[in-house]
Amino acid sequence: MKVLCKCITALGLLSLFSASVHAGEHNRSPLEDRHPLKLDMEEKQLLVEQAVPDSGEPVTAKIRPGEGLWDCSSKLWILLDIENKGTTPVFVRGETSSKNVSSWAKNKGGVLVPPHEMNTLPILIVRGEVDERTAELEGLFNRMRGYPGGHQQTGWKIADASAVNAVKLEFFTDGSAVKCFLKNLRAAGDFELPSNQELTTRYRPATDAYGQNRNQEWKFKIRTDADFADRLASEEAWLDKFQTLEKRSTFGGWTGGFRAKGNGHFQTLEQDGKWWLIDPEGWPFWSVGATGFNHNLGKTVTPGAGKWNPRRSNLIKKFGEDWEINSAVFTHRRLKAWGMNTLGNWSTPAFYLMKKTPYTVACHFKRPSIHEPDSKAHSSLPDVFHPEYRAMTFAAVARFKQEASDPWCIGYFIDNELPFSKAATPAQKVLLSDNRCESRQEFIRRLKTKYESIEKLNTAWKSDFSGWEVLAPVTGNWSEKRGADMLEFSEAWYHRYFETCRAAMREHAPKKLYLGSRINHTGNHSALSICAEYADVVSINFYDYTPDRFKAPDGFNAPIMIGEFHFGTLNERGMWGSGLCSGMDIQHASDLFSNYVTEALKNPLLVGAHWFKFSDQPLTGRSDGENYRIGFVDVTDTPYPEMVKACRSVAETMYTLRVESDF
Repeated sequence: MKVLCKCITALGLLSLFSASVHAGEHNRSPLEDRHPLKLDMEEKQLLVEQAVPDSGEPVTAKIRPGEGLWDCSSKLWILLDIENKGTTPVFVRGETSSKNVSSWAKNKGGVLVPPHEMNTLPILIVRGEVDERTAELEGLFNRMRGYPGGHQQTGWKIADASAVNAVKLEFFTDGSAVKCFLKNLRAAGDFELPSNQELTTRYRPATDAYGQNRNQEWKFKIRTDADFADRLASEEAWLDKFQTLEKRSTFGGWTGGFRAKGNGHFQTLEQDGKWWLIDPEGWPFWSVGATGFNHNLGKTVTPGAGKWNPRRSNLIKKFGEDWEINSAVFTHRRLKAWGMNTLGNWSTPAFYLMKKTPYTVACHFKRPSIHEPDSKAHSSLPDVFHPEYRAMTFAAVARFKQEASDPWCIGYFIDNELPFSKAATPAQKVLLSDNRCESRQEFIRRLKTKYESIEKLNTAWKSDFSGWEVLAPVTGNWSEKRGADMLEFSEAWYHRYFETCRAAMREHAPKKLYLGSRINHTGNHSALSICAEYADVVSINFYDYTPDRFKAPDGFNAPIMIGEFHFGTLNERGMWGSGLCSGMDIQHASDLFSNYVTEALKNPLLVGAHWFKFSDQPLTGRSDGENYRIGFVDVTDTPYPEMVKACRSVAETMYTLRVESDF
């Protein structure tokens, strides 16, 4: 067997991780808390009974403390029992707010409540950074997102657990009214971040030789190399029990309804008020998939051990000498049985060029950028007015020659989650950039043409700049003309950006769909609308508990693909990171998956939704610290049966559901 990395051999790992297993971590549901913290409600018993508004907006309600604030600092979850007295299912989305925390930083949760049943809404309390512990935690673990004890260290969606002041509820239903009884608001699940000494002695290293949490036990845990062969054999037998999905084309399209004229590649079509992808044979296709079919994912630094890739190491043990090919072939077999028909973003040719499952391409490249003053910025906007930008975009798309002619390729995403949180963000960022930025110079040229002198601009903008070269964002003294100028330039930036990407696709991949840039700030309606003018499909990454919360711009009519969503869990199979949206346990997460995809299928604009991602992230975190349990398989390539069953169940009925849904 080859050395796993420069400093760690397999033999060394087995020796290093031979410490005894501790029993201190358990995967306990907050519902099992025998000593929950009762939270006093302003209204002791609350019945929400209301007709669904004609606007289609959800019914809403808010629960407040009887007096003062709720102190939930000793607990991990806020729970609320919801009894559905109505005749149709109701999906309830909840979010907390707390004193002295930004209005957007809210903890959220969701649950589906069938008619005449009761279910529990769970909301995980995400505390963010613990100021007095941040330095020591980063020193011990290289900044992970999730830690033992349930602590999630993040800079967003945080709450002051000691000062919760409200729970807001939204009720979504296909029925005409909501009738739900709310009761038993409580905090549950003990929270205690281990001490520095305990973290040092018990969690360095945190994993065994297979990258699994060595302090916890579970049913499917791998204990010896021989377990891989047994696990593979049992899964093969399990897969044999899945019957072939009915009425499916070669590419996974639906042969049970209308048929368009196929052209040998994927297309889009609006049929009876609903948007569809059309597969190469002409059959309607709705894209359900996952991201990250990539053997290079899974790298981590395990404190006390070093750099390694436990997922890759486990695949070698499981699939033998030809592990790359064998594991990829087996993955395609899995997807066909599970009902997935798409390899989403961040997937590699080792998987998608096998021509077994339709796929999308991730196009990323170096280009001139609008420089961020914050060195830790998530990403930068391209400098689209730079003279070299267009040629670099064309060259990037031209790299994918095989994909451009491959019928199995749906299309290309170009870029990912560009940071334009608001409509006027591009103008704001160029004003923060220096004078080497060509987009900044273009903005100044336009302003000079409009205002002629800096004095006239100062009058219109309510500013006091001494010259054009020192233009910067203006704080205070709101000016309607300044806002209009910022928006006008930003929309010019969007047009230049999306037009360049489309032109590159038409030049080098004319038969493939341009899938946009995976917009994650979906409240930016300027970006969405302008993207729709150029992209064949507008892509969004939408992390929320239901896609019903997505609001398209007024008059918008274009196909949309959700490039990312997920529901993580806390402490499932020893994993610590709960993801961007959290479920109470793996069954709850799989139920949330089913509801999300079902509601997406009912939306006439949506043509697909892709789960992020196929495999769990490493326990000790990827390079940015994310260590989320968000996979269909864990670090040892062992599936989560609940997720598989949920996916298969949705796949069996998804085409008839979409066709028969009355929007």
